This record gives sequence, C-alpha cells and structure tokens, in this order.
Amino acid sequence: MNKYTFPAIVLWAMGIGAAHAVDNAVFERVAADKYEDMLRNGGVAYDHKDYPRAFELTRRTACAGDKTSQALLGRMYLLGQGVARDDFTGYAWIKLAAEFKFAEFTSLARKLEEAIAPAQRAQANARADALRKQYGMAATNINCRGASPHGVYIIDAVVCKPSSDGGGTVLMHRCVGIPEN
Repeated sequence: MNKYTFPAIVLWAMGIGAAHAVDNAVFERVAADKYEDMLRNGGVAYDHKDYPRAFELTRRTACAGDKTSQALLGRMYLLGQGVARDDFTGYAWIKLAAEFKFAEFTSLARKLEEAIAPAQRAQANARADALRKQYGMAATNINCRGASPHGVYIIDAVVCKPSSDGGGTVLMHRCVGIPEN
C-alpha cells in the first residue's frame, strides 16, 4: 500500500511536493486573499506603530518564507518593536531574508555581520542557519522574484508566493518554536 493519500498524489502532480502537502503540522491551508491581507495588514500595522499587531502578522508571513516579512521581523527584533529586543534573532531573520539576493537585504545583513564581535559571530550565524533550515525558501516551498511595483526598470521589491493547492488556497508554513511576542 502506498504511504501517500490520493489528495497528496494529486497535489504532488500539480507541482506541490507530497511531503509538504500532507504534513499539516508544518503547513496550513490559507485562502490566498487572506495571505495577501496578512502581508498588507502587517505592513500597515507597522507603519501605524501598532507593533504588537505588526509582529503577530509579520511573524506568520515570515515563517511562511516571505522575504520582506523576514527582513521586517528582523528589524522588529533589533529594535524591540512588538517583541523583546534580541540582536542575534534580528540578525538571523535579516540574514534569512538575504537568502534571496536582493541588495537591500544583503547589504543590511553584511553591515550587521560586520558589527557583531568576532567571538559572537559563530553563535549569530548558527542561529541564522537554524532559521534557514526551518524557514528558508527550500523549507517553505515559497517562490520569490524581484519586482518593480512603481513601473520603472529598477527592481525595488521582492514578491514571494507560497505554493498553491490550485483551489484558491496557499500552503503556508507554520511558525514552530517562534514566540508570539
């Protein structure tokens, strides 16, 4: 008897790995528009300095693999906005965002790395590696691309989309072991 269920085989055939599709402990199905709302509302809450709400929403989309959310979550940890200040965790999230080679993310990660004392750099990078294994592009099965939302030729944003199950929902990687605030 095959260890995969029929729906998992259908999802795999649609391009979604069966291991991700059937592991409800790791992934949750969320309406695509709800995911987009989380991204937008997290940014709006941050802009309005509602840091607890921004942290809650941004944490979920960062765990789902969204690179802009990961960079924002890192900033919130570095500044203690909506969460207790934690420089290493902030650096780790920003370094994870830099997994997608976007200049804004890579430049900030490099500056932060240079600011870390050499004796502590190994600890900070170990935290970043642990996050990458759990919330990196390969682990979350997210697809990211550079975008130019202002209609010019300069890529000034990163757009990430979680895998879709084809029915108007996306498979959003859950946060595991990340405090809610």
